[in-house]
Amino acid sequence: MKRRQEPKAVTAVAYYRVSSDRQEKEGFSIPAQQQLVREYAADRGMTVVREFAESETAKRAGRERFDEMVAYLKKNPSCRAILVEKTDRLYRNLKDYVTIDELGVEIHFVKENTVLSAASKSSEKFVHGIKLLVAKNYIDNLSEETVKGMDRKAQEGYYPTRAPLGYRNVMGPAGKRTIEPDPDYAPLVRNLFEWYAVGTLSLDRLVAKAHDAGFIYKKSRQPVARAAVHALLTNRMFSGKFLWKGELHEGNYEPLVTEELWLKVQDVLHNRGRKKPRHVKHDFAFARLVTCGHCGCALVGEIKKQKYVYYHCTGYRGKCPEPFVREEVLAACFTDVLRGLVFDDEVLELVRVALRESHRDVRAFHDEAVARLQAEYTKVQNRLDAAYTDKVDGVIDAGFFARKAAEWREEQQRLLAKVAEHQRANEHYMEEGVLLLDVVRRMPELFEKHVPKEKRRLLDFVLSNSTWAGGELTVEFRQPFDLLAVTNESLKREKAAGGEPRDLRPEKLPE
Repeated sequence: MKRRQEPKAVTAVAYYRVSSDRQEKEGFSIPAQQQLVREYAADRGMTVVREFAESETAKRAGRERFDEMVAYLKKNPSCRAILVEKTDRLYRNLKDYVTIDELGVEIHFVKENTVLSAASKSSEKFVHGIKLLVAKNYIDNLSEETVKGMDRKAQEGYYPTRAPLGYRNVMGPAGKRTIEPDPDYAPLVRNLFEWYAVGTLSLDRLVAKAHDAGFIYKKSRQPVARAAVHALLTNRMFSGKFLWKGELHEGNYEPLVTEELWLKVQDVLHNRGRKKPRHVKHDFAFARLVTCGHCGCALVGEIKKQKYVYYHCTGYRGKCPEPFVREEVLAACFTDVLRGLVFDDEVLELVRVALRESHRDVRAFHDEAVARLQAEYTKVQNRLDAAYTDKVDGVIDAGFFARKAAEWREEQQRLLAKVAEHQRANEHYMEEGVLLLDVVRRMPELFEKHVPKEKRRLLDFVLSNSTWAGGELTVEFRQPFDLLAVTNESLKREKAAGGEPRDLRPEKLPE
């Protein structure tokens, strides 16, 4: 009689993660996850051979403990299972999802009572995929809402982020977090502005004076760094206004210095930082544009016999074999490079056709966006009309209506501004595309006629890197000229081989 074999024990790894301190407080702590997973493993006779725990966001791929777990599973083929509390504890991005999927292991989502493996039905995998997308959408939406909330705070005059030295974050009377002068730092910050505005102190002497006055970090007890003092002096927010995403907002907090004092400090900083203009003996056309292909050092210009311009490697990294090269030779090479961008009439017409086709797609995108925004505008207007009726009927009071009406009209103005942006973008698309083609076509002519300074500007606009070695120039185009150069070259090769130029797809054009 054959002995019945005992089922082989399943070995697994466990993975725990929290993404914030708040989650720790709300019951998602590492110990809570450990208890849940360990009980699950014990009930099913599974052996947990390794545990991996970390406190990081799953929004980004490449977490440290996650990577260690993946490496462990690759090295230990006998361990073929992962135990985790639920989907969004393991991953919230597609890259990590693919990484785990390629391992071919079982995944036990303990709280969701789900096991996913290579043998799972397609319907189960589909449901899991939906969960992943929902988890990813959650984190994306959370980020968007956080950014929108900070933007709204800035528009209302609330400083939207962490307070700098001199202020502290507090809860305001309106139930919104704001800032107020820090009693420990505010007097010192005022003194810094007043001392430096006199104009007799250098920044180093100002920093030394601040240290003598006790200007140190609270936690580390280290003196505030020179760079931090300079950043403080240039920060507009101390005068009662602050920059947020390039826009200047009037703050609703107490300024530490007056606008006049802040501007005076900026004048002192500017005048101290100004360097005396250096006399340039000669304006070399290709200065700071070309590097040596042998050693990577810059090619610099030099005048020979008071009229001939030569370029040579600086030899900063040692003796270089690259000989001198005449400026006229480099200019001819750059002209040939720019000619490589020029379309002939037949190809130019193909590009125009592709541009028009691409414009139809872009126009459809903007039209859909405008229709959506106009629908939102109508919805807000309907709310406004209904609220007015409620006010007339006495359902709501006049004060409540006035507040809500102001909010809704502000929302309508925002929607109208968005509509105008899409309409402008729609109008400019073809215009800018045709202009780009015209500039590209005239580029060699413009290059040859310009003075050295303008030659440099044109090449810097088109090229990102240029190297010279063995009498040959190698270049890298900036976008979108790289795409135009490749497209033009491929079409020229097809025509040279006796074929007809193939149609250009719209996606080949720069956006």
